[in-house]
Amino acid sequence: MQLLVNGLIAGSLAALIAGGLALVYGVLGVFNLALGQMVLIGGYITWWLYESVGLSLPVSILGGLIAGGVLSLVIFQLFVEPFYRRHRFLPLVTTIALGMILDALILLLFEERPRTILPGIKVQIPFLSAQISNVQIVLIVVTFILLCLLAWMFHTTRLGRRLRAVTQHPQAALSLGIPAPLLHCGLFIASGILAAAGGIFLGIDQNLTPVLAFPMTIKAYAAIIAGGKGNIWGAILFAYIIAILEQLVVGLHWFGLFYIPAGYQASVALLFIIFFLLFRPDGLFAKSVRTA
Repeated sequence: MQLLVNGLIAGSLAALIAGGLALVYGVLGVFNLALGQMVLIGGYITWWLYESVGLSLPVSILGGLIAGGVLSLVIFQLFVEPFYRRHRFLPLVTTIALGMILDALILLLFEERPRTILPGIKVQIPFLSAQISNVQIVLIVVTFILLCLLAWMFHTTRLGRRLRAVTQHPQAALSLGIPAPLLHCGLFIASGILAAAGGIFLGIDQNLTPVLAFPMTIKAYAAIIAGGKGNIWGAILFAYIIAILEQLVVGLHWFGLFYIPAGYQASVALLFIIFFLLFRPDGLFAKSVRTA
């Protein structure tokens, strides 16, 4: 039961990141391999505002979200938009370079020491045969609300209909007066804000360390590949499935003989990517994406 609770917590973080990424990947088809670094910067900025500057927690969280939005705007204008119009795979190279730059910047500004936004105030609450903190309950609930709002916006609003139209045929949508370039930029900013929210989630629940960037990026892409291009609900579902399997793989005593080392935990997401690219490259729910 404790492993399942841990998987629910880790899955909420992964779903928050993958949900925003599913929008960008579904509309632009862009691979942003600096996603993990964007997550960490949102968390680190919040930590800095709260611990070093001394602002209140709500103001610090707002500052971290704004920083994520501004950073994503800069990344889109400099590293994505000039290149994906030439070929959609070019941002794969530019965001790899950006990720290396951001890794060095994070190490320079915040060092390797783990940082926690809310150290030592968590109260453990018994849940069946497991333990969960009051802070984790709040994080799970807030994440669920954010994901429901995202899905509601995409599937029921006029803006969501325009986004689906841009996904299906950008040129036709532009001819009908839908500002596709502006929507592309707005989607990328929204994805950056959700990534920053994921970093704040991580900083409150656990610790922020520079080595977490790449595993978070791989897990998010595994979720959207398994769920289907542009399918938000599929990405969210597989984010939870991958996170729970990661906990079970390294937490169970297999056949009563051995434990799998914790270092192999990240391989679960890689195996999902390999399996779906080989046998179901369109994702499990690719046919269920709504049309405009």
